[in-house]
Amino acid sequence: MLVWNHLKKIAYILGKTIYQLKHQLLSKYLVSELKYPAIKMTAI
Repeated sequence: MLVWNHLKKIAYILGKTIYQLKHQLLSKYLVSELKYPAIKMTAI
């Protein structure tokens, strides 16, 4: 519940909805993981 309240405050400050903010954060995370994966894959 604390995380949701924090997201709500940040979204209000930025003038966005919580869902827009969440989508933006997840998009940035996904792009960064695709560019620089945390777990390296090796071909076998």
